[in-house]
Amino acid sequence: MYNVGDVVIYSSHGLCSIEDICEQTFNDITKTYYVLKPQNEPQLFIRIPVDNSQKRLRDIIKKEEALNILHSFTSPGVEWIEQSTHRLRFHLEIIKSGNRQKQANLLNTLLRKKLEYSATEKKFPNQEEKLLKSLQDTIFSEFSIALNKSSDEIYEYVLTQLH
Repeated sequence: MYNVGDVVIYSSHGLCSIEDICEQTFNDITKTYYVLKPQNEPQLFIRIPVDNSQKRLRDIIKKEEALNILHSFTSPGVEWIEQSTHRLRFHLEIIKSGNRQKQANLLNTLLRKKLEYSATEKKFPNQEEKLLKSLQDTIFSEFSIALNKSSDEIYEYVLTQLH
């Protein structure tokens, strides 16, 4: 069970603070809910049942795991699939898995591909650009808490690992 003030990861919303824990009744069923406030969407509040939260909430990454994942950026990421619809499906499976290492491997590949496209003066595909930004925001903001560094510092470090 989490407490008010805890910071957790909630699916695609990333870092969220638990603003409240309250009871609400819908269709004559009263349940206890976490009230979440995504850090990158401060105007949004999300309610999720406490009894259903184990599947959708997770703790902030531990420092050791974050460091191990950051070191993995020296190796190639995931396979690049040339056919864009197959590639997107593959990427979405990785996102939905919730596996931080797999997501970091995907981010690794997207960063490398973007650099490759940039070097040849080609436009990086729009859907990959959106996914890259989303992954960076989610991963780097979580790592910034675990490592007590800014997201920008983590991004700069990752860029040095890609070469």
